[in-house]
Amino acid sequence: MTTKFTVKQRLRYRIDNTLARGVGMVLLWLGVLTALFVIIVAGIIKITGIGPSDSSTSLTEGIWLAITRSLDPGTFSGDEGDKFRLGMLAVTLIGIFLGATIIGIISSGIDSRLETLRRGRSAVVEVGHTLVVGRSDKLSVVVAELVEANRSERGHAIVVLTADDPVEVLDDIRRDVTDLGSSRLVVRSGAPTRINDLAKMNPQDAKSVIILSPDDDSARSYLVKVVLGLNKLIPAGSSTTIVAEAGDVEVAEALKESVGERLITVIPSAIVARITAQVSRTSGLGAVYQELLDFDGDEMYIVDIPERWVGSSFGQLTLASSGATVIGLQRADGSVSLTVGAEAVVMPGDKAIGIAQDDSVFVFDREPEPWTRPADHPSAAIEAVRERTLIVGWSPVANLVVKEIENHVAPGSELLILIDPDNHVEADVLAELDSVGLTQQTVSIHVGSTISRPVIAEVMGSDPYDHVMILCERSEFDLDEADARVLLTLMHVRALAPDSASNVIAELADPNDVELGRQGDSSEFIVSMQLISLLLAQLSESPHLARVFADLFDGTGAAVALHPVERYVPLGASDFESVLTAARNWGVVAIGYRAANPGGESAALAGGIRVNPSKSEKINFEAGDMIVVIVNTD
Repeated sequence: MTTKFTVKQRLRYRIDNTLARGVGMVLLWLGVLTALFVIIVAGIIKITGIGPSDSSTSLTEGIWLAITRSLDPGTFSGDEGDKFRLGMLAVTLIGIFLGATIIGIISSGIDSRLETLRRGRSAVVEVGHTLVVGRSDKLSVVVAELVEANRSERGHAIVVLTADDPVEVLDDIRRDVTDLGSSRLVVRSGAPTRINDLAKMNPQDAKSVIILSPDDDSARSYLVKVVLGLNKLIPAGSSTTIVAEAGDVEVAEALKESVGERLITVIPSAIVARITAQVSRTSGLGAVYQELLDFDGDEMYIVDIPERWVGSSFGQLTLASSGATVIGLQRADGSVSLTVGAEAVVMPGDKAIGIAQDDSVFVFDREPEPWTRPADHPSAAIEAVRERTLIVGWSPVANLVVKEIENHVAPGSELLILIDPDNHVEADVLAELDSVGLTQQTVSIHVGSTISRPVIAEVMGSDPYDHVMILCERSEFDLDEADARVLLTLMHVRALAPDSASNVIAELADPNDVELGRQGDSSEFIVSMQLISLLLAQLSESPHLARVFADLFDGTGAAVALHPVERYVPLGASDFESVLTAARNWGVVAIGYRAANPGGESAALAGGIRVNPSKSEKINFEAGDMIVVIVNTD
């Protein structure tokens, strides 16, 4: 049986639908109603003859009288004629009601629009912008690096799409990034996994897109939906690069197969593990990695090689530029290598990979000079030695760290791991270590609180460790508590062994906590997800360097190391060109040095480290000084 509705119900339903269609439709209907009211009033005045002084008037004059009395309540005060005054009073009262309604609706519409703008729901009309999708603790660092990278580009826009309150996000970013330089920051609210919200960000016209993954179980599905959504919106053949933070290797590989070369994935756990292991073994490497990743100071570039250098050896090419340090080659087929080999020949179409303060100074201003490796020159690598390593805490990256240490120590090395019984089971940790297949290290596990000074004092004992690593247990605690525990443990280690020669490294998750743990000494450099933030920003600005960073961080092949200066040049006065010349005889590339008294006019990094020094720079090397080199770990 069909329901019967009353006229009142139908009318109210129609009105409700009209109101739901927005301010514009309501104003349209009010305009129509006002026009009808004016015409009706004018018609009554014409028909009844109730005009000014109760005399008749024309229809057009009646329309004018109705409009003026509706818009200006004071107009009827000068009217004459009792009937006309009463009529105009009624018109004025109805006009006040209609006018107030229209003004209220317009005001409400403006407020609604302002609220929409405040909530960041409007579309982005930008071209050549950098789009950051998602929000995590890396956001402020990424924005800061993008600002630094685009200081010379006026009006560059950085657009952030987040599901959070844009006002809150904007306040957080501006708290950490006080100087936006020439860049503009635009924050919009929306669901990154919805293609309609992504489309409002105009990704097809963006220079690059950075995807920050959430720190929860939804990271995998989030990444898949966002990447596929962007791939659908960005047309084939576009130069827009997508740089995505991926926690799962299998998901990253599947997405790359689907999306293609425009997608660059970064696996934070693997990169952090490798850097953590390397920095823990040699103080100062953390500052080198940060110098290579950030936009402040020297950066990596890929440039064409002049024809006159084609046919020369890579060893000769390392001395070709006065303002840059050549570290590798990009072959004509696009393959990249930072472990080329000094005798490798430069072929037509090859490009040089190097470190320079700016690409404008990466020029080949020198002429090729004859060189061959001396036949009697030794080529043995630096011999691994036995080492004692202490790891405090356990995390998903711990296995990768242990495996990296295994590749650099001699048989008989010791590894002690301190785990908290409230968070980890000893048998489970041993099972994970068994999967690594350790042959160079003997492992022992101590169970106790990782933030208790008596427990840490017992573990450290009387025999010093060569390396102490404090891992951030993000899987067991929220971010703030995990970092606080790391900082507390670091305080205990420093207090218990203030004069120790051990190399201490602490991993922090939040980039904002890095400065809390610093002591101004690179021997205790803090590795955190800040390095991942720098890498994401670097790849978004220089996607052509993706293969270079992959070669540096993939766990095989090229790696940064510090070697004793005596291996290359005698102690005393020398210059960096002499270091480069000696390094190529050993089959490595020197990119800098660490000295107690660094030379040169530019400021050194933490711990007296200098990267890409001038080849003519004079240095007075002392015992304990080191040369920063890129070596082949295979």
